[in-house]
Amino acid sequence: MADGHRVIIQFMSAGFLDQLATQLRNNKSAACRPAIQRILDVVKKDYERGKYGSHTEAESAFRRLVDREEACK
Repeated sequence: MADGHRVIIQFMSAGFLDQLATQLRNNKSAACRPAIQRILDVVKKDYERGKYGSHTEAESAFRRLVDREEACK
C-alpha cells in the first residue's frame, strides 16, 4: 500500500482514540480532563504520521501517557 493511502486510512480511523479519551475522561477527575485532551491531540497527530504500527500500540501509548500525567494520578 502506498504511503499516501496509509496516511489517509490512519487519519480516517483515528476516531478510536476519541472513543478511548471519552472512556478515560469518565473515570478521571475534572483536573485530569484537560490533560487527557492535550494528550489525545499529541497521540492522534503521532498516529496519523505513522508513529504507531497499530491501534493497540496507539491505545497503549495513550493510556501510558495519561497514567503518567500528574493531574491524573
